[in-house]
Amino acid sequence: MKYLRLSYDLTLDGPLPPGIPSPHLEQISDIARGDVSNVFVLTLTNHSGTHVDAPRHFVVDGLPIGDFEPAEFVFARPVVCDVSLGDAEMVQPAHLAPHAGRIATADLLLIRTGYAARRRDDPERYRTVSPGFSAAGARYLRDRFPALRGVGLDTVSLACIAHVAEGIEAHRILLGGPGRRFLIIEDMNLEHDLTTLRQVIVLPLLVKGWDSGPCTILGLIESPQETGG
Repeated sequence: MKYLRLSYDLTLDGPLPPGIPSPHLEQISDIARGDVSNVFVLTLTNHSGTHVDAPRHFVVDGLPIGDFEPAEFVFARPVVCDVSLGDAEMVQPAHLAPHAGRIATADLLLIRTGYAARRRDDPERYRTVSPGFSAAGARYLRDRFPALRGVGLDTVSLACIAHVAEGIEAHRILLGGPGRRFLIIEDMNLEHDLTTLRQVIVLPLLVKGWDSGPCTILGLIESPQETGG
């Protein structure tokens, strides 16, 4: 077994959705200047880089990220579905239906669109015309797969930036409802061989009152020897 990071390191110049300011880092104590230690001040939004949305993000009485139990950040039945999407395309029920049998067994659905290549070669395109979920796609997931506790994507947001109003509605569909305990992970690094992915652990920065939080994500992979390959 080995762990992979399914999240990106937070950087000061990484691609962010429109309206999200870049992080700022200031060093206030420096050993090289004769200080006793190194200390930094980091200013960022809680939707910077790889992050996890809890219901409070779009639902007024929804649960904040800190109200989830530790075990709810561990997913033992992750399923990766390849759904190739281009600029400003949205996940529709027709994209998901061929994978329905696998999704039905999952507690976490990871949608790999292939758009992460734009994160490397055209960050501005990645942040402004990234694909996302349609309202119909979100409703299909919610209505058909009650055991699903989370969804993650290799796009800058669940919302398709070019159709942001529909993306907001998709968030509300997936996160809304009395006591709803569902998580949305955005800007994931899924550019690995995930054929033998067995577990996903989401490690958010927990700040009291926050709706959501930047996170590190670990994926547990079986080696070829363990799978008999």
